[in-house]
Amino acid sequence: MHTEQIVKIDPRDIDLVMRDEDFVIYYQNKPLLTPNGNEVSYGDARLLRYILTGMTIRRKINFSSVNCLNLFSFMADHFHNGNDPVKEHIKVYIAGDPLVMSKLETGETSRLIRIQDVLEYLDENPQTMNLIFWGGAVITQLLHDFLSGMEQFEKVMKDFQAHREELIAFIEAKYESLSSGQRASVHLLSLNHRNGLLLPMLLILSKVSPTEYANITLALHTNRHRKHLAPAMELFGKHKIPYQKITWNNPEKTIETFYHDAVCVTEFIGFFEQSRKKISVISELIAQGEHDKMEFKSTFRWDIRQNKKNPAIEHAALKTMAAFLNSDGGDLLIGVEDNGNIYGIEADNFPNDDKFLLHVWMLIKSSMGQDVSPYIKTTLERFGDKTVCRVHCLPSPAPVFLRQKGFDESFYIRIGPSTGSLEISEALKYISEHFK
Repeated sequence: MHTEQIVKIDPRDIDLVMRDEDFVIYYQNKPLLTPNGNEVSYGDARLLRYILTGMTIRRKINFSSVNCLNLFSFMADHFHNGNDPVKEHIKVYIAGDPLVMSKLETGETSRLIRIQDVLEYLDENPQTMNLIFWGGAVITQLLHDFLSGMEQFEKVMKDFQAHREELIAFIEAKYESLSSGQRASVHLLSLNHRNGLLLPMLLILSKVSPTEYANITLALHTNRHRKHLAPAMELFGKHKIPYQKITWNNPEKTIETFYHDAVCVTEFIGFFEQSRKKISVISELIAQGEHDKMEFKSTFRWDIRQNKKNPAIEHAALKTMAAFLNSDGGDLLIGVEDNGNIYGIEADNFPNDDKFLLHVWMLIKSSMGQDVSPYIKTTLERFGDKTVCRVHCLPSPAPVFLRQKGFDESFYIRIGPSTGSLEISEALKYISEHFK
């Protein structure tokens, strides 16, 4: 379902639904859509549950501010699969960034903090002095640390104007190294907080803390002579991101908003780190345990007790697949013990994953026929140093008989959480009732 920019919701109307290969957030019994019409779906249930938690707490669907749902939507709509609507303009935005301008330009707009504006403001709000000056004081050292990776660093630090192109190229390279989720976060912060691109980048790269980010952002806004550059709104189509208003009569409130937005972004990008354990569809299937549409097998061909290959082990797996095809479909997970522990297909002693899948498919086709291929899908997923194979079976439109060499031809169906074979008369009756 497509939504407006901000919609109040009843948390009972939202849900997380698992599909064959991913998860999707449902709102009012339909997939929730981003402003550009993409489904809010992903292969990691943890990320979508994080988004659902935010929606539940706030009781809102919000595509206009910095929040977990909008970060995901912004990424999906504009930065997914290598897309980047501002990439061709990036040099302009870097050159106009307030932190970069403070090194490259002269005059009122180049100053991070314009003392006269601050003093005038502090006459009425003296309690805010430390917040502003702390932000201004720390940024010089943070920029120094960030730029220390440049070639000819010492020369650049002595004369930024003479090395303008090198400085911009260095920041551009850092930007291009960011992932799609990180770029989306940078631009959403830039649009909402009007603080340029470099400060959000420093946050994303863990060069500044959320508290430092909030203080620096407030400090930047004290220079009222500076035009805070952010990517042009027309580049982002239906995403309308209003500026965060500065409550100068209560700056602590604004600092708190900047801080919580920064924390939200750091949490969001953490879900894309390779070290983060994800809840994939296979993870969720394992957590559900065995049932009428789910069965686990520790190995595909290896007899653990006898420590050798055993055709009977293969036959047991093929029986399950045939039963799923003849019933309502289901999943066979190979490399998972009955108790849900990951055993790994590595125990089957194939040279590599490709050889494993080649062997599985060779037996499927030779024992059940080529016609079953469209109704079976195999996928592999790594869990640490072990691999699980998922064999996803759809209901077959025609009866499937198992004809494996060395075993009697049989017709299998699912009977509750187990697989059973039918006698000829039973099979004929079943086929007449289930296959039209």
